[in-house]
Amino acid sequence: MKKIALGTTALVAATALTAGTASAAEKIKLGLGGYLQTSFVAASYDDGDQLPTDIRHEGEVHFTGSTTLDNGLTFGVNIQLEARATGDQVDETYMFVEGAFGRVNVGSENSAAYLMHFASPEPVIAWGLNDPNAEAGGFTTPSTAPTEVSDSDKITYFTPRFSGFQVGASFTPDGDEETGTGASPSNPISDEGAEDEAYSISANYVNTFNGISVKGSLGYDIITSTSSDDIEELSAGLQLGYGGFKVGGAYKLTENEGDVDNQERHDWNLGINYGQGPWNIGVQYARVEFDDATDGEYDAVVIGGNYILGPGVTAFGGVQFHKADDALVGSEGDEATIFFIGTALSF
Repeated sequence: MKKIALGTTALVAATALTAGTASAAEKIKLGLGGYLQTSFVAASYDDGDQLPTDIRHEGEVHFTGSTTLDNGLTFGVNIQLEARATGDQVDETYMFVEGAFGRVNVGSENSAAYLMHFASPEPVIAWGLNDPNAEAGGFTTPSTAPTEVSDSDKITYFTPRFSGFQVGASFTPDGDEETGTGASPSNPISDEGAEDEAYSISANYVNTFNGISVKGSLGYDIITSTSSDDIEELSAGLQLGYGGFKVGGAYKLTENEGDVDNQERHDWNLGINYGQGPWNIGVQYARVEFDDATDGEYDAVVIGGNYILGPGVTAFGGVQFHKADDALVGSEGDEATIFFIGTALSF
């Protein structure tokens, strides 16, 4: 299978070499973009009545650029730098080529099933319950999007969209490796860890009927493992919109989650939003269950809203409620209430 993937990569490279002279095209120039989300937090955990306060930051700086050749092919680059010190300082970095055939991504980026996934609408920036940017300390992170191989280096193909439908597929040579860390010409495979090759396939549908918007997705990821049975993620989501309302839900089943045999994890989320003009409000619910090897339950609710103050400036606020039992008990207590208010900047 690795030979197939290498052949596909070679095909993309050959396309670039045979594309012809880009006489009217310009060399790629990088532009800056990204976001910064800052929150003031007051939280109460059930191991006491204290209201610890905190400042939370989440942000990235994006370096992006592209050029379109005379033959219509567009080549581009996307490099995402974390705005704070972290063990994964350069979060995602990949190149892409797109044209009438669709689009190909090559590099450190999420899988097709992740990128094409739809979940319930999130009522508030940063603190939504589908793979949130800001989390409750000590509690698990809910997510109905496949995240097992996340940003590991991979090649992904997306078809053009036909009558609302689009299909995507990814191949990851090594689920433990991201951006060739530690690799050398004599040892190009730097990390042969527990997670080996990974495959992802997904389809989604986007359309509008009589003013009702419909977004649906279905995805499947499988990660071969050297230490346990293969890890499998099955995800599905649906989102509907009408007027100022959005409503939706999503589900993910993970088999052998975390590279642990017989550990089965279920993630759900449901949500409804309403907004007009610069503001929106809503509520979202998430649940996680562990079965088989370990048992545990986790429930969370967020109520909040956003208000657009101006171009690229959004104020937000709300409250989260968390409760966990057994294997999913939070390290700071099994119940928590978190109040937050903040500002999100996009640039």
